[in-house]
Amino acid sequence: MIIITKLNLQPKRLMLILFACAPVLLAWTVLHRLVLSPVKGIPGPWYLKLTSLFVKYHEFHGTRRLWIHGLHLKYGTAVLLAPNEVSFASASALKQIYSSGGSGFPKTDMYSLFKAHGHINLFTALDNKEHREKRKQLSERYSNTGILRSPILDVIKERAETFVTECRKTNSADVYFLLHGYALDCVSAMLFHPYGTKSIEPGPHRELVDLMSYYDARKTLVLERYSPALQQAYQLVAHAPTKGGKSIEDYVLSSMARTDHADFSLIARLLHQKKMSVDAIASECYDHITAGIDTTGDTLCFLLWELSQPNQQERVRRLREELGQENAENSLDSLPYLDAVLQEALRLWAPGMQSLPRLVPTGGREIGGYFVPGGNTVSCQSYTTHRYDEGVFRNADLFVPERWLDPNGAFERGQLFFAFGSGARTCIGRHLAMAEMRALVYVVYTQTSTEPAADMVASMEFDDQIITTRPKGLCCKLNFVPLPE
Repeated sequence: MIIITKLNLQPKRLMLILFACAPVLLAWTVLHRLVLSPVKGIPGPWYLKLTSLFVKYHEFHGTRRLWIHGLHLKYGTAVLLAPNEVSFASASALKQIYSSGGSGFPKTDMYSLFKAHGHINLFTALDNKEHREKRKQLSERYSNTGILRSPILDVIKERAETFVTECRKTNSADVYFLLHGYALDCVSAMLFHPYGTKSIEPGPHRELVDLMSYYDARKTLVLERYSPALQQAYQLVAHAPTKGGKSIEDYVLSSMARTDHADFSLIARLLHQKKMSVDAIASECYDHITAGIDTTGDTLCFLLWELSQPNQQERVRRLREELGQENAENSLDSLPYLDAVLQEALRLWAPGMQSLPRLVPTGGREIGGYFVPGGNTVSCQSYTTHRYDEGVFRNADLFVPERWLDPNGAFERGQLFFAFGSGARTCIGRHLAMAEMRALVYVVYTQTSTEPAADMVASMEFDDQIITTRPKGLCCKLNFVPLPE
């Protein structure tokens, strides 16, 4: 105002000057982003150098994954998504972004969308040091040794048996619902045993599966990230509920309040340590439930659908032969063909197929042969790292478990495998998820054969959320045929 007064500029004259300068400022911005920007040399459509509206559009409409994959197929292993965002698809970039310095680059504020109970948890911790401290408190329970030696395996087996029993009651079992119930029962047992849910069989806990597995979070969360005001308006107009709602929160808090948890449960360890507040523990437990139900449930759903197809029955026969070996049930973690089937399922239908964004540290970094300034967002997405390089994953869109049995190229496959993330922030629940998948596949295919139900008309195409991907039809009906005695 002082400058305006000294120059004796009237508001109307000031507005005219601003309008006259606007084209110059716009031209300078365009020139800078097209010609002078540090990321100008990174491949991609020229218009993506000007605005982030395109990436936001694809996020909102659930087409980001395929859009990015298409850009990589056209432009290569590095592609610009916005003036300050780059996607990579090479093993070297994946390692640098997610593993350099031990923990890789810091997470972006996108992960703050998943805060629960008002507290930062392991998944939402942006600072690497804070993440390390939180992980120390949880890692013993979730380690592979901890899972394999834990009574949780008995619970998982019992839940798998209950799943098959429930599926055999009808000629058209909706495994989308029942597999999410199975995943919920397993992860809640890990957290609260003996107070885990029983949502496979009919009962009050089935409501939790409904609340968790049919909620469309994408549009609400995208708006919350970029425009909280628009997000509130959208929720009012669309009547969008909160995922899980109060029922999940009530279940977590009531289960925490119990005093006789099993020693192997996570809650027993957290309460014994006395290093976290009740609210912080609740946030952690809530996050583990919401993460555990969608990821394992969706991957298993896609896998059972694939193994039910006529063209996969020779592979099912080979799998069943291995599962029928003496003592196989007690050594599920060392069966090569079962492992290959699950690896291939995770390659094609990873728990999170989409970008896991990270923030380039101050000073910038050279990634994949390109300099990216500090503060920019970089990421890889498993959908692309698992498909882009045909030299590593030949016939990448096909279900071919045998590729994992070939020692040739094993190192390269491992370098690009990104189903559970990479580095120190790899999904802490991956060993639990693998135990759940092994047990479920074992029980299903040693007792039954599966086939698409006659009334199965729902779409099994991908429906993207923010990180996870589920069947578009939210339904997968299969017929479970008992094997001859």
